[in-house]
Amino acid sequence: MEPFRLLHPDLVPRRRESLQHAASVLVQMGLDDTVLSASPVHQRLARVVLASRDVIEWKPAGAASHDDRFGIVRVGGDRGGVFLSSVLIAYLDVLDNAARMGTSLDEDAWRTLLWAPTALFDHVLRRPQLGMTVVPPGTGSEHLPRQRNQAGQRLYLALMQVVRFAVSGVVRAQDDRTLVEDCVTLATACLRAAAVALAFACDVRPGLGETPPLPIMEISEQHHLWQLVGEVRAAVPRARFEQFAAALRRLNDIYTASPLLVVGC
Repeated sequence: MEPFRLLHPDLVPRRRESLQHAASVLVQMGLDDTVLSASPVHQRLARVVLASRDVIEWKPAGAASHDDRFGIVRVGGDRGGVFLSSVLIAYLDVLDNAARMGTSLDEDAWRTLLWAPTALFDHVLRRPQLGMTVVPPGTGSEHLPRQRNQAGQRLYLALMQVVRFAVSGVVRAQDDRTLVEDCVTLATACLRAAAVALAFACDVRPGLGETPPLPIMEISEQHHLWQLVGEVRAAVPRARFEQFAAALRRLNDIYTASPLLVVGC
């Protein structure tokens, strides 16, 4: 797979306003969340455009310990554009792999996975939540376990950056109760989707003699999230916090239970 561009963790945006211009430009170009329900030809073209340096300005910005193993290039530059495009590119890679290889994920899990990018654009652009079009996963028969593992884990990493952005919004919103609830709703949706992304990464039976899938290491977004759980609990209504906590527990269960994934640095 091609290198995957991802913001350096320290550059993840913290305010909705910092993403609004980039989101509006992507909408005007037809490269927002709706591209995920477009035709395969449109999706392939969209991926090329989103990855182009001519469309979204970026520059190298260091690396994390696991980046080389997953083909990740950490970047800065147009942080809003990079942030949103990395999420869309990761989704397009998952959709491409599912179309070519098929998946055992059920309809509910697939819907949970695909809701997160719509929730992100709804939040950033303050769009009313009107639902979304869910395209069923593919039924292809190719055997691409390495690509499946990498695509799922790259999507997990991109979604965890959205969780970091959303949780920062919860903490910074202070007395704006509407914004607090919007942010924790987005964080919860992305935690649920991240759990499905890891399940997708593991949704493969390696053939005899194949190289086993890459384990994922603990990432900075996890450390950051656990450090802020207490502040989220204090800021968010109890019912919303319980939904958030349940999504976090579910993610941790998948993260620690799968033999393909390991925790630690």
